[in-house]
Amino acid sequence: MNLVRNEIRTGLLVVITLVVLVGVLIFLGAPGVFVPQHTYRIYFENAAGVKPGAPVLLGGRKIGQVRSLFSPVEEKDRPNPKLETMIEVTVAARARIFKTVKVEITQPTMLGDAVIDFASGKESSGLAPDGAYFVGERAPSLSDLPSTVMERLDPVLTKLNGTLDSLEKTSNNLTRLTAEGADLQEAFAEFKQFGVNLNEISGYDSSLRHSLQNIETLTSDNGKLGQSLNHLAELTGPDGSLSKTFKNTEKFTSELTAHDDAAVILHNFRAASENLDRALTQIGQQFTTIGGNLEQASDTVKRQPWRLIWPTTKKYPEPAPGIPARGEKATPSPTPKKRR
Repeated sequence: MNLVRNEIRTGLLVVITLVVLVGVLIFLGAPGVFVPQHTYRIYFENAAGVKPGAPVLLGGRKIGQVRSLFSPVEEKDRPNPKLETMIEVTVAARARIFKTVKVEITQPTMLGDAVIDFASGKESSGLAPDGAYFVGERAPSLSDLPSTVMERLDPVLTKLNGTLDSLEKTSNNLTRLTAEGADLQEAFAEFKQFGVNLNEISGYDSSLRHSLQNIETLTSDNGKLGQSLNHLAELTGPDGSLSKTFKNTEKFTSELTAHDDAAVILHNFRAASENLDRALTQIGQQFTTIGGNLEQASDTVKRQPWRLIWPTTKKYPEPAPGIPARGEKATPSPTPKKRR
């Protein structure tokens, strides 16, 4: 009797153990059997080594696992032509996954497996329904570091190569300029000679120094230029001769204007100029007659020199009217009197 009971107890213990083991296996392999699950689809450009059964995290906390992967997805089913991979995940229904959320494939440890992480969700967008899809991206990892560094270094290396080329050209130009017989050496030699000449010109006993001293002496108070300026200042000063002359001229002209002598002086000056004009006209006519006589005399000496001794056969032209004959004097015209 006791043996039968022990066998029954042993059998029940084995059955209970098997049931518990199966339940644990089902819970671990198919958590949706005991806990409500939501299924979401996530599209990526690349699966990045994600395996079925990989953990699904929400802010670093595990809420589910990867159910399956599909790659490549047909283009008609892609939200974006570049998204070739679709990963289907199952998560606990109680997990608060919002419609607007950032989905990344990350690698928590350096040598660990890739996981999918939901982060930075916006509560205002509302909870995502079962069967919704998201567009994910791959978070940078150590494997991406070389390519990222190269992308950043490419522009720098390009500029560095350009700078090195410019430096090489500059070095070649400097080498060519500093070579023996180059223009730079000749320029330095000419500059050196210029410095020597400048020292000679600006030396203590140089002509430039003497010229500057002479200019200083000339422009000093006791110099000729300074004295000339002082004399000019005295001449043009209030008590100078020039100022006095101007004052006397002004006084003289004002007196002429006041006594009405200017008209008389101008009339006398006009009459004198007319007399002078008549006198010059008479003198000109006399010089014309004298020139004619000299021309006749020279012609006579040239052709008939004996006529100088016997001039009876030589006829002279009559004097022009208005010209006095030989031995007569011209009568001057009367000078007009001053008006009172």
